[in-house]
Amino acid sequence: MAINTPEPRTSTETSSFTLGTSGILEENFESRSNDFQPQAETDLLAALLAGESMSDLSLNATELHDVRSKAEKMDSEGCLGQFVAEYVSERKCFIKLRFQNLWDQNLQMGTAYTQKLEWEVLEVKIMRWIRGARCSLRDILACEKRLSMYVFQGLGNASTARSCFIEIVKDPVARLLDFPEALCSCRRSPERLRKMLLLHTSFSHLISDVKASFGASEEEIRSIQARADVILSRLGEVVRLTLVDFEAAILGDLDECPAPDGAIHRLTKYVMDYIIGLTDFQESLMELILSKPSVSSGDGLSSKLEVAELERQTPLAAHLLWTIIVLLNNLERKSKSYRDPSLSNLFVMNNIHYIVQGIRKSRVLRQMAGCYLNKLTEIVREAMYGYLKASWDQVMYCLRSQGLRVVSWGCISWVSKNVPKDRLKKFNKLFAEIHFAQTMWTVPDLGLREGLQRSIRNRLIPTYESYLRNFGSHIMSGEGSSERCILYSVEELEDRVLELFTCPLLPLE
Repeated sequence: MAINTPEPRTSTETSSFTLGTSGILEENFESRSNDFQPQAETDLLAALLAGESMSDLSLNATELHDVRSKAEKMDSEGCLGQFVAEYVSERKCFIKLRFQNLWDQNLQMGTAYTQKLEWEVLEVKIMRWIRGARCSLRDILACEKRLSMYVFQGLGNASTARSCFIEIVKDPVARLLDFPEALCSCRRSPERLRKMLLLHTSFSHLISDVKASFGASEEEIRSIQARADVILSRLGEVVRLTLVDFEAAILGDLDECPAPDGAIHRLTKYVMDYIIGLTDFQESLMELILSKPSVSSGDGLSSKLEVAELERQTPLAAHLLWTIIVLLNNLERKSKSYRDPSLSNLFVMNNIHYIVQGIRKSRVLRQMAGCYLNKLTEIVREAMYGYLKASWDQVMYCLRSQGLRVVSWGCISWVSKNVPKDRLKKFNKLFAEIHFAQTMWTVPDLGLREGLQRSIRNRLIPTYESYLRNFGSHIMSGEGSSERCILYSVEELEDRVLELFTCPLLPLE
């Protein structure tokens, strides 16, 4: 890009100058120009140094004063163009080093290099790029612009200071775009979405800073700004497509069977943590997600959530709620892999309760999914009832009083001799089997576990206590040892119930 400077005048008295090792322009002249206004210099210097770090200038106040004096001297002698060329060359070297110190050189490599890196490495580089870009575009560029204005204000033509600034920073700014541009071509995957969202949000703010620094400018700067806009658009498209990929990945997760203890599935935890994490970027996502997902009415658990409700939601809310519906479909499919209906219901109860708790903990999700909370809670209650029925109906049936009393002439006459004892033996056997199996099951949420144990006690303990009260004497007087029949006191049975679902949790991978 050409820098607009006045043509140097021919003079036999022009001063010569060189670039010194201290990083400032050194010249051989006897004294400063007499026509420079000290007050004007003081005002410019104060404006330049206000709030700025001296490290971003590489010059202290005295050196800045000297550089301005030399620029005035060269301008008065008609050699400002030569001064500008030397000044731009030196400042370019400094800015290049400053940019390089903010991130490693690999961030300037192209797409081919970036695509070979592991995601864990890229995550680190993305965070380093964001920090470096913020410092570069907000601090260094702003300071460099002030420096150019200080050195060249009132010298040469009206655009000299601006042209110097643009010539100094245009190449580093252009190279700064290489890394996010390369990331746009990398493979998409759900685990990358949050970092790509962070990059998109940061990049959007940085573009505003760049445009504010350059404004309406020369063609070369306009091309950089246009390139930045294209990269931002491509990052947004990556975010949109990754969200769609995420929904498809949940529905197609067929690799892992549910845990043998009915615990929260790793997919449930992953999806809910993922969705809650996305709500941190609600503002950006609402700008990016402009269309609603393609949905279809489901059956089973998901049929309890009205898909038509999505039509009344914003595109972002529709996508997040649809993701939850897709998760429900997947969990229902996994629950059917259990042979034991009790464990199947426990699995559904644990996982849907985890979804409900996740929605309640997030203010954004509560607002979006409030219409579904009651229905999801109802699914949890139905699963709990299904578990109680599958596990305990047969046990409770052993303690029934029907058939134990023989009725003659409309009056109760006697109790069958061995039936009460036989039923109690069967109860003991079934309870022992349930206790052995279900102490190895888990209900991770303490409140849910205590509620389930309470429901079991409320069903079991009064019935057991009544059975012993009504038929204990007959069991004690029957043939054989009664101690082998009455294995539990009421208090011992309560303690056994409290031991259910206390299996230590396995880590979720």
